[in-house]
Amino acid sequence: MAKYYYLIAGLPDISFSEEKPSYTLSQFRDEVYDAVSEKDRKLLDMVFLTVDHENLVSLLDAFIKGKTPDELTEMPLKSDQGLFSTSQLVALIQAAAESEKCPSELPMYMYDFVQLVLDENNQTSQFREDVLSSMFYDYAAGIRNAFVRNWMLFNRDLANIQTAMTARKYGLDASALIVGNDAVAQALKTSGARDWGLTGTIDFLDELVRINEEKDLTQREKMIDIMRWNWLDENSFFNYFTIEKLFAMLEKIRIAERWYKLDKEAGQKLFRMLISDLKQQVEVPQEFENN
Repeated sequence: MAKYYYLIAGLPDISFSEEKPSYTLSQFRDEVYDAVSEKDRKLLDMVFLTVDHENLVSLLDAFIKGKTPDELTEMPLKSDQGLFSTSQLVALIQAAAESEKCPSELPMYMYDFVQLVLDENNQTSQFREDVLSSMFYDYAAGIRNAFVRNWMLFNRDLANIQTAMTARKYGLDASALIVGNDAVAQALKTSGARDWGLTGTIDFLDELVRINEEKDLTQREKMIDIMRWNWLDENSFFNYFTIEKLFAMLEKIRIAERWYKLDKEAGQKLFRMLISDLKQQVEVPQEFENN
């Protein structure tokens, strides 16, 4: 395992409470990416793949609505922090649409996702974003690095439980909203128990239940990100000068930058959109509609 003594020792400390991040994603990429091995760089890349998901879904939606590849290439990306350019993602969509070979630089699960969406015989009640997330987490489950793999699966379980809690609160059916088919996901889809039978299986369940009682939606989201931050600290504590420490720092930078950009008003809007999306995806019980 590679050791990055001087690299890590020279990086600044990051605090969740900083009003303005002292170190940015762009700085990290400029200073760290060229200094790590290709194998370790691919682990860091996992952080940015979810950004590519947003860009890919946006381009695919436009393709389905009739935009040509040339027109797609002229579209601005949702975010410029992903790994792949517009032209690379458009090439992926073209290849999948024409059943040609997946471009070598892009993950196969993205190619499979595009083919799945374009196949009229494979309709699903899930959002496209959720389908892609499910395929991504299946991909992440095969990562050999235990720290990165466990981080990805922790976030999957965290997001699934949050979705189940929100759906239950508003009387909605969460089964079409849960990502993945592992034991935790199946319990959230099918169990009527108050804890979905997950007490003792999910060690952060009680903490998440307490956080869910917070009425201020922005504060609740911040508490969840603090939980993520603490997970990174606790699970990378003994990884002094390894890629795990760099990966944890990268995720912390992303969290810090997010909160610098997200004010309270934007946070409230975020959660109103969440509830709206949930309502659109499931059949709302009559008694809920009348309230």
